[in-house]
Amino acid sequence: MPYLENPEQAGAVSQPDAARSDDVLLCGDGTYRWIYELPMRKSFFLLFEVWRVLLIAAILPFLLTVIISDGSFLERLQNAGITFGIVFGILFVLSLPAYWIVTRANNGKYTVLFEMDDRSVSHSQIKTEKAEALNILTMLVGAAAGNATATGIGMMQMGGGSLTCRFDKVRNLKGIRRKHLIKVHTLLKRNQVYVKDSDFDFVFGYLKDHCPNAKISLR
Repeated sequence: MPYLENPEQAGAVSQPDAARSDDVLLCGDGTYRWIYELPMRKSFFLLFEVWRVLLIAAILPFLLTVIISDGSFLERLQNAGITFGIVFGILFVLSLPAYWIVTRANNGKYTVLFEMDDRSVSHSQIKTEKAEALNILTMLVGAAAGNATATGIGMMQMGGGSLTCRFDKVRNLKGIRRKHLIKVHTLLKRNQVYVKDSDFDFVFGYLKDHCPNAKISLR
């Protein structure tokens, strides 16, 4: 399916009032929440993100070498290229066993809690088993907003990082249905929202309607 490059075209595929399944729960505080589990041995998006960060990190010594080293510009550029290759190569090699260790520590699964309200969307890695986390979310559906919700979320043993993107800051919203993935990018943040196929239209439609400044595409 070709890219749909504007909200009107995307709306033809993803309706804002699309049905949602019981996997996406509307909790008592008015926030939609769902759990998604990624197999780390099959989905390497975390490793790719690490490599992207390492690539950016290796650029700094490259630039410093160009600026402070002696010789002609071509010589400095050559020396900087060697420095860049060494730094990135070392970090790249170290990242592979590090990823294997993290995969083992997480039992081969990356379990994420997604939260979406009328202002932002966020994801947080959780250490709780998926079945237990779903039970906690189910309890939050009827819970009143406030301490009950905060306590319930805390029970999920947040273990990894979290990332929040405000809708008014989103510049690029890209849905990739076959990967169950919606990329939500601001100027400085890159959030990846995963959702089951049965709820893809609902979540994509909700995000589309709440990101007024975003370039929207869907494939």
